[in-house]
Amino acid sequence: MDWILRNARIRDDADLVDIAITNGVIAAVGSTLPQRADQEWDLAGRAVIPGLIDAHTHLDKSYLAAANQSGTLMEAIEVWRRVKQNRSAAEFEWSARRALKSAIAHGVTAMRSHIDTEHRGDLVAVEALLTLREEMKDRIDLQLVALGFPGNGAEADETIESALRLGVDLIGGAPAITPDPTATVDAAFALAERFGKPIDLHIDETEDAQMRTLSTLADRTLAHGMEGQVTAGHCCSLAFMDDASAVAVIDQVARAQIHVITLPLCNLVLMGRNMRPTPRGVTRVGELLARGVNVCAASDNVQDPFNPFGSYDLLQTASLNAALNHMTGESQLYDSLSMVTTRPARLLGLPDDGIRVGAPADLVILDAERVLDAVTAPPIRLATFKRGRRIVRTEISVIGDW
Repeated sequence: MDWILRNARIRDDADLVDIAITNGVIAAVGSTLPQRADQEWDLAGRAVIPGLIDAHTHLDKSYLAAANQSGTLMEAIEVWRRVKQNRSAAEFEWSARRALKSAIAHGVTAMRSHIDTEHRGDLVAVEALLTLREEMKDRIDLQLVALGFPGNGAEADETIESALRLGVDLIGGAPAITPDPTATVDAAFALAERFGKPIDLHIDETEDAQMRTLSTLADRTLAHGMEGQVTAGHCCSLAFMDDASAVAVIDQVARAQIHVITLPLCNLVLMGRNMRPTPRGVTRVGELLARGVNVCAASDNVQDPFNPFGSYDLLQTASLNAALNHMTGESQLYDSLSMVTTRPARLLGLPDDGIRVGAPADLVILDAERVLDAVTAPPIRLATFKRGRRIVRTEISVIGDW
């Protein structure tokens, strides 16, 4: 036995348990386990949660101090396209490494990042992140998405295909900002058939209630038999539709088993700047969950032209998500926590059974005695375990008498 975490709280409505870890997996969970381990830690009732999983990030953009004066999505895109042309592989690697270190320190054990693949020059960032993925594979599972514009010109097609051949995991894109969103969706599915890879698209990141690319995406997912293999990020236009229209689209999404990712901080920053009263701009999380859709929450952009805020702290994301979507009941708070733990595990194709015997020992120990403090008052992360190995330990020193 490698580790036993004694007296851990994994549910607020249950007794404390011991968690035994061997060969990278959870070997036993129970009260006062009789086994002994090479290393034991008495947590004295502190909360333990599954490893946090950030299902939608932009590692190639993080920590880029470039001004977006209007704060809008379109200016952010314009600023980024101008600035990225002059960034070197070393600069891309620096920002991505800093981001990954921050994420790991905050308890993130897996991540999915989009990387621009609209121009040939973007392959510099792709190669840098592929190298970093290999280097850090023992500390974090990293999936990469080719964020391009399939079907929108020879260079766009060539670049995204090159990225997929290099080893990028998924086909991405942002149909709503292309001249023909439906054609872009169709081109993404054509690539999926050719390369045998899943799809993860930025969908309807707009206040336009008539923008219904999500409906098209659901239709194409069913037509291509790709249920469960397609992810839609943002889906903001759902929030601006009338209820009947939104319900119809959500029912399509549920039938197609599309994963939906809400990006609360970034969409709160970008959406509705010229509308009064200013809307929250996030998708309809409650209605999606109620119809059985796998909804996740993620960090999106961090300290870049799209969003000057953020720190790759997914518990802050879960807290903001709960507040924005009025998820204040106990079961809803657990739902918000699952949106950054077990739900994104399912999306990434990782084991999603949480703290159970046989599950990977990807765990986060919190400086809190209630699990739901993870959402209501995000605490310090005392440790992160990745496949049973402790990779982060935070020490807290108290000076004087308290």
